[in-house]
Amino acid sequence: MEVIFHRQAAAVYFSTAARDDGVTVRVPGYDRKSPVPHDLAHFVAEREFGLNRGFWGSVAAGAMFTNMTVLEGRRRPHADERSKRIMKANEQWVWASEAVAGAIHDAVEHDHTPGQALEALRKMHGAMSREPLRIALDDVEQAIAALRAAADRWTRTPVGEGMALQWRLPVHDPGLGERRSKPRQSPRRTR
Repeated sequence: MEVIFHRQAAAVYFSTAARDDGVTVRVPGYDRKSPVPHDLAHFVAEREFGLNRGFWGSVAAGAMFTNMTVLEGRRRPHADERSKRIMKANEQWVWASEAVAGAIHDAVEHDHTPGQALEALRKMHGAMSREPLRIALDDVEQAIAALRAAADRWTRTPVGEGMALQWRLPVHDPGLGERRSKPRQSPRRTR
């Protein structure tokens, strides 16, 4: 899936996601105060930690959250039922991705150390699960570095343009299991 973060103004953005099912959706951005878009932090954190059932993984699988709109393509039959099934099956993962993205986003925005970010993740994880957190300091350092690189790229993105990223994690559909996300091919043009 290709996700493009479109800059509308200094801290105003929206995202589009061209999914493997041929549908392109629009995701509005809400955090107008932050120089790094929250949805970009989600994308990077989910990708770096392999969270294929978080927000962007759910979108890739076919979920349509209430704030999203279809821009292009035709949704498959029973797409609404599939979306609900995906969102229900991934609910805890979406909340977990919110916590992970928040900790990594805060680390970049407020210059927290990887140790501080890991401690924040442990606290959030402990409130949601009794399972041990399976994230190491190296993982947090790598995620922070990846978000800093994406943030630098975002600051160089001019107003009116977009920054494209590829979602390559396996897509999880609770009705079908996991499958590889593949780059969508543009239709061939004939003369």
